[in-house]
Amino acid sequence: MVVKISSLSRYNPWWKYDDWEKEDFLLKGIEEIIPRNMKNIKDKKIMVIRGIRRAGKSVYIRLLVKEMIKGIDRRKIFYIPADRYNLQEIRNIIDEFRRREGEIYLLLDEITYLKNWKILLKILGEEGITTVATGSNPVELKKESETLPGRGIEGNEYYFTPLNFKEFIGYMSSEVPDVRFQYYRPDVNTVVPYYEEIESLFYKYVLTGGFPEAVTRMKHNRKLDEIYEEIVRVILGEIAKSGKDEEIAREILEYFLRLRGNRFDYISAARDVGVSHPTIREYIHLLENARILYELEAWDINKRRHSHRKQKKVMFQSTLIPIALALYLWGDEPREFVDKNMEYLAESTVDTHLIWSLEKPVVKEKHSFAGFYYDASKECDLVMLDNRFFGIETKYGNVQMRRYPFKTIYLTKDVLDGEYIMPLSLYLAGITKSEKVI
Repeated sequence: MVVKISSLSRYNPWWKYDDWEKEDFLLKGIEEIIPRNMKNIKDKKIMVIRGIRRAGKSVYIRLLVKEMIKGIDRRKIFYIPADRYNLQEIRNIIDEFRRREGEIYLLLDEITYLKNWKILLKILGEEGITTVATGSNPVELKKESETLPGRGIEGNEYYFTPLNFKEFIGYMSSEVPDVRFQYYRPDVNTVVPYYEEIESLFYKYVLTGGFPEAVTRMKHNRKLDEIYEEIVRVILGEIAKSGKDEEIAREILEYFLRLRGNRFDYISAARDVGVSHPTIREYIHLLENARILYELEAWDINKRRHSHRKQKKVMFQSTLIPIALALYLWGDEPREFVDKNMEYLAESTVDTHLIWSLEKPVVKEKHSFAGFYYDASKECDLVMLDNRFFGIETKYGNVQMRRYPFKTIYLTKDVLDGEYIMPLSLYLAGITKSEKVI
């Protein structure tokens, strides 16, 4: 079979060089690599990693290579950027190098760029080829990977997110102690003396949204303007790849940006945007699967399930997204936007961090444990169900204790009072990601 190898060595510099990182086409342009939580690659299994572009998936693959070559012949490790080849070319490459090398380890980056990529994934699973596949179109990757039972994928799927605040602290500061705790049992005593540093870091975290390139630029005091522009392009690109109307998506995103995390219903949203309410639901579903936003439903506490007829809330999955959208749609200067909207951005950060701390693809999705609560007189921002209900309220102003039918933590800007009132930044410093979130 015919295989063009002219660019393969460029994409796989570890074949030739011991210090291959200096020759890698991607790493050469990166100022600094942020360590990530490394997952073990299982032989003859397919690891599926899905998440928004620019979150660091391609760099993560390089980190996997560094680990793999410690115990695997480096010539057996193949990286193929799927957006550079068609399906038949990739199939030819795999077959030819399997013939030459025997067992191989395949790294397929951005697999959803391939037409009929699910056929390739199915074949790789059937043939027992150890594979890591990433995709930035989670709508397609989720839908198709879940229709491939028995292909070596089960239990081997991961979400890839921006850095959480704990990871951000670990990269930005060597002085803050490492703490970790469960969201319903926080112990911030160790980090109380470091409040000022942690609070300062939280402001910087909000500006970057945890996206690696923005984080490294922040650490080295460089402007983030290009990053904000790139995130807007990523969002619009996800919409275009899904075949949806870009203008409708922009109007829906602007609607939720103006809403600032307040409650809404589909009919009112449809009326304000000028589309049908099924269209609102469809675009929310698209944007949520693309890891751009989260939709939260209200709990029916007595029935221990969501009340689908009640109002919803929408939070963006990274603060970088609303900041970039505000700049794009309204020309808002990022720091001014953050200063004016800090409580909203802080609340959305809490939502995403607690969801990341529990969610697992397929077996424990966000809808099974996260929501909020409201009645005629009060609302609890986030309510988690993990055997029992537990509430989290963000209160950057005065803390007003309310009586809820569940235990509640109150997260403040700088007030520490007893076991359940504490600064939000100290609380998030101890929240880790689940084992299925990278």
